[in-house]
Amino acid sequence: MRVADYSLKDDIGHLTDETIYKKVREKMRNCSVTVVLVGSRTGHRKWIDWEIWASLRSYTHPYDPLKSFKPNGLLAIYLPTDSHSVPNRLTDNIKSGYALSMKWENLERDFESKVNYAYWNRTNVTRKIDNSRERMEEDYWDLFGFRI
Repeated sequence: MRVADYSLKDDIGHLTDETIYKKVREKMRNCSVTVVLVGSRTGHRKWIDWEIWASLRSYTHPYDPLKSFKPNGLLAIYLPTDSHSVPNRLTDNIKSGYALSMKWENLERDFESKVNYAYWNRTNVTRKIDNSRERMEEDYWDLFGFRI
């Protein structure tokens, strides 16, 4: 197993949404499992939702098979915070059995086996990807149970 950081290093917020999506997807094409670190605001972030959405999509290039890719496995790691804001798309896939989850406290003990299982889920046809939600259009805040 090889763990690599494919995150974007520079601020690209000035680009269009579709350009940002293409850059994110290009990075994700190089990996097989997407790890989502779940903290207190993770589920409120537009780009986290888009990254999960992109992770769950496959692509067949019409001319170059090296540019084709399968959906990524999906692993949620709950950070040691007082609360967790889990992205809805991630929750959908945990419920369907496609995505896995674990606690930060168990990282050393369970990380390798969870990544391997998430990788295996990519090819297990009984595990259904649920990518049916519309992509989030913007970040939001919860105030007393109301989304603002």
